[in-house]
Amino acid sequence: MVKKKSVEIDEERIREAESAISTVARQVKFNVAEYPVSMYVSRFSNDVGDRYFVPEYQRNARWSDEQKSQFIESLIVGLPIPFMFFYQTHKGTMEIVDGSQRMRAMRSFLKENLILSNLVLVPELNGFTFDDLPGDRKNKLEDVTIRTIILDTDTDPSTRAEMFARINRMGTSAEPVEIRRGSLPGPVTTLIDELAKSEQFAVMTPLSTKLINKREREELITRFFAYINTYDTDDGRFPGYRDRPSKFLFDYLKNSNKGAEDNPEIIQRMREEFLQVLEFVQKTFPLGFRKSSNAKTIPRVRFEAIAVGSGLALRENPDLKAAPDAVIEKMNKQNFDRIVVSDGANVRSKLEGRVDFIKNILLQK
Repeated sequence: MVKKKSVEIDEERIREAESAISTVARQVKFNVAEYPVSMYVSRFSNDVGDRYFVPEYQRNARWSDEQKSQFIESLIVGLPIPFMFFYQTHKGTMEIVDGSQRMRAMRSFLKENLILSNLVLVPELNGFTFDDLPGDRKNKLEDVTIRTIILDTDTDPSTRAEMFARINRMGTSAEPVEIRRGSLPGPVTTLIDELAKSEQFAVMTPLSTKLINKREREELITRFFAYINTYDTDDGRFPGYRDRPSKFLFDYLKNSNKGAEDNPEIIQRMREEFLQVLEFVQKTFPLGFRKSSNAKTIPRVRFEAIAVGSGLALRENPDLKAAPDAVIEKMNKQNFDRIVVSDGANVRSKLEGRVDFIKNILLQK
């Protein structure tokens, strides 16, 4: 709802605003430069004592080795890299206003023997250091260029600090589900989008607007299909799962899209199974996927247990019917709420345990 204006804007207010804009704009002067990775690293041997340095107000921020690795992966495969922001001091050194984590990642790989890990796009590079790359690949990486906005020496400290705060406040990292959706188009991806918009699923998954916008419903559905369809394979349960759902889900969606392109009938079977599970959960679990009647969110671990466990039970017995009171009694008696906790939730054994829990109580006589 648009608020009504409480104060009219007259000519005097307009002149004052224009004057203020001009004053601030004069304080923000900059140039745009583009340098290769090798030059950034050569001038950043440590955080505080070299040509480029990290200012005090952001020195506590640190990326994990996984985050560093995935940034290096982005450079290697040629993904677009956001601008960095530097401020040139009167001494000629460069204060890194925004980009210190990227700078540290480049230094870690080229100079500090960072071992790449948990890569998504090129997992074949896991375990590599810079020295393990062939010579031509090293040269190509060192020659990748990144654009940098260099603020003029007259930019005052408060403006720089505000710019850093504003960049990090406005910038949001893409969720894994958004990355998968954007980089893995295909029939299964389209089906997941379709099911996420269904009215029935929306009613059964009360979520905040923020989580809906982050595509949490698409994440839940992706997990359902990935776990139920890899629960029992020729290569065992959840092949390739390494307690890191992000890569596992990425690989599953990539492979399932290809499979559905080769065999379009798969999509209808997936759709029917998902809707069948929703109907079953509605009839069998009084609270659905929720923990309480007034819950405004759906814990992923709880959803996985109930949705995948129910789906597996229905695969064994398509005519399965279970009395809601009896199901709830078994869940309470066997401490279901203690099984679906977030602590260590992505450990493979816990994933298997919570899915088997629901499957087994549904199939118990």
